[in-house]
Amino acid sequence: MIKIKFYYNKKLNYMKIEYYFSVLSPFTYLGKDRFAKIINDYDVEVIEKPFDLVGDIFPNTGGLPVPKRHPARQKYRLLELTRIAKKLNLPINKQPKFFPPKDPHLPAKFVIASNKMGNKLSFGNECLKYLWSLEKDISDLNILQEICEKLSLNFEEIKKMALNDEIKKEYQQNSEDAIKNDVFGAPSYVFNNEIFWGQDRLDYLEEALKT
Repeated sequence: MIKIKFYYNKKLNYMKIEYYFSVLSPFTYLGKDRFAKIINDYDVEVIEKPFDLVGDIFPNTGGLPVPKRHPARQKYRLLELTRIAKKLNLPINKQPKFFPPKDPHLPAKFVIASNKMGNKLSFGNECLKYLWSLEKDISDLNILQEICEKLSLNFEEIKKMALNDEIKKEYQQNSEDAIKNDVFGAPSYVFNNEIFWGQDRLDYLEEALKT
């Protein structure tokens, strides 16, 4: 899941959100459009922090990857995905062919690189859609190139940036920051040091933004 941290500066009259998430999370996919609307409605600045949910966050916070969960929990997860997608009228493949992708880290690094080029939210949201709706392998460079072209981004430039050590370190730092801030799932949102975990907490998040 994703965790987002909000800052409000009355003097400058703006808010910032630290947004911790995994591009592999179906619940992040289900919440992406509503979150984008909230950001737009409240003129919130977002600091995207894609992290390694399975490799870093779960082992350090008591979580388990889906295959290691009790069958009852796995079954209920699929039921929840069905319910939420139906309510939101969003297409979803609950058991996509390319989940998890061969390289679960590469698309997250592309998200970080695209952010550095001024592209906010769009790349991560496209990765989520390609994985959970379009049945695509988001670790495939051809698919990542397709996303870049769709967003009018220079694929070679972003690829070069995504594969360098600076991005790798930032990706690792995102996980460390998440653990430090008590993030244990994706999506998670934090406003004024209050955690809102999960796409089903977006209503509460919006209420907090109103006060």
